Amino acid sequence: MIISTHTFSAIILLVALFIAATAESMIIPRIIYISKRKKLYDIPDARKSHVSPVPRLAGISFFPIMLFAISICTLIASTSNNLENIHFYEPTLIRLAALISGCLLLWGIGVRDDTVGVRYKNKMVVQLLSAMIMVSGNLYINNFNGLFGIWTIPEWAGILFTIGLVMFITNAINLIDGTDGLASGLSGVALVAFGYLFLERGMFFYTLICTIMLGILIPFFYFNVFKTNRKIFMGDTGSLTLGYLLAFLGVRYAMDTDIEYEQLTSPVMISLSAMFIPLFDALRVMLERMSKGKSPFQADRRHIHHKLLDLGFSHRKVMVNIVIWAEILVILNTNIVKFLNINAVFVIDMILWIGLIQTLNYLKQKKYKNN
Repeated sequence: MIISTHTFSAIILLVALFIAATAESMIIPRIIYISKRKKLYDIPDARKSHVSPVPRLAGISFFPIMLFAISICTLIASTSNNLENIHFYEPTLIRLAALISGCLLLWGIGVRDDTVGVRYKNKMVVQLLSAMIMVSGNLYINNFNGLFGIWTIPEWAGILFTIGLVMFITNAINLIDGTDGLASGLSGVALVAFGYLFLERGMFFYTLICTIMLGILIPFFYFNVFKTNRKIFMGDTGSLTLGYLLAFLGVRYAMDTDIEYEQLTSPVMISLSAMFIPLFDALRVMLERMSKGKSPFQADRRHIHHKLLDLGFSHRKVMVNIVIWAEILVILNTNIVKFLNINAVFVIDMILWIGLIQTLNYLKQKKYKNN
């Protein structure tokens, strides 16, 4: 029986969500058990927000489950007479190969870092290799859509810029993972946004990836935020995998292609909006560190979640506030970019962002003076 394209697409997405969420729900308790037996904990220190050791290996399940769910859904679709009705595949599988290869490298270095530790320089080398793998799959920013007055850029410049951008996004998600549910919550906002936007473009396979990763994050979010006695962190394995996946989705969406999409006015700005808070928080913190003569990668308590925690917000309130801000920004930008110049939208975003940071700094100084 042939069913409508929309119905078949919805069924595949629901199956993907169910497989990913079920698999993650079954695996996380086992990871917690093994982590406790092997004493694989994230130990609290002066910079970290938690006060007792917490298992940190949840991210070890992200990449395998994503691969499993993609494979199962591809098999279901390929054995159905409805496959020809949806744009399930890209014209080439090279981009999927780039995603899998890059994720595998970062997954491996993340597992090692979460278990025995890895020097930061070694992690940077692996991130560079993963970024190079991505651009080798013919994925790179080739048009700024008028942002900063820049339109089409040369291939070599786009490749170099994309390599740096992928590394930066990967690190930004890692750095924002500082309080319960924050990295997964912000990533969830970005995944929902990208999933919807790709579906509008008719690029179903990317919506499938977003749905699978969202299904993985839902059970993790539950254990990370609500299960006080069985709390678990995603660790570097999870944040690096998430960061690379979001970089992949952002670059693919922003890339200028032959796809005609009359409602799309600025894919670069929309991709930026989906990850605005982690990206610009990481950029701000790095610039502040360098202005003080410190390494941009030196750990401290300058991030936005640290500011809110220092003001007395609970972990949950910090997470809820920042995730809501991210949602508002995505909704705002995806709508006003259709009516305003892309640079005007960017200026508005920066004014709002700088105003928020300055307000938090003022409240923090006021609190310390009163004490």
